[in-house]
Amino acid sequence: MTDEAAVLLRVSLFGFVSGAVYWFVSYEPLGTIALLLLGAGPGFAGLILVQAHRRQGGAAESRGDALRRLAGIPPPDPPGPEDLRDDDLGVLPLPTIWPFATSLGLAILLTGLIYGLWLIVLGGGIAAYGTWGWLAAINRENRYGRIQAEQPPANPGPDPDRADG
Repeated sequence: MTDEAAVLLRVSLFGFVSGAVYWFVSYEPLGTIALLLLGAGPGFAGLILVQAHRRQGGAAESRGDALRRLAGIPPPDPPGPEDLRDDDLGVLPLPTIWPFATSLGLAILLTGLIYGLWLIVLGGGIAAYGTWGWLAAINRENRYGRIQAEQPPANPGPDPDRADG
């Protein structure tokens, strides 16, 4: 079973279960039919994908793996290297306040669409300043590298040559 078929079958299962529950709760025929059709359409497409996968000679999987895929549980990770230094890890950007400033400006700007022009101007200014600061921080990090604070020297312990007393 492919991931696409599993998603369609999950949507189908949701449609059938919610259609049955909806009927017993409301006795309303139109909504029940709509939910049952939500179950029938993707279910049909999911079964077509399962059959096509089998006909094309796809990898056979156990029932447990098929049920795990249907439930949306990812397969276990393959064994990797023991030492993380061997991995090619992505580099995350340094933490900064600029994304928050930009989103605050955009929130004020969108609130201004409801309450007035002055909030649009204020939010636009804050969003523009936040975007400028964010891009400047990214440019600085790309140009000069990650600037880290220097670590204080480690305390070597007591000096054996030093005589106290």
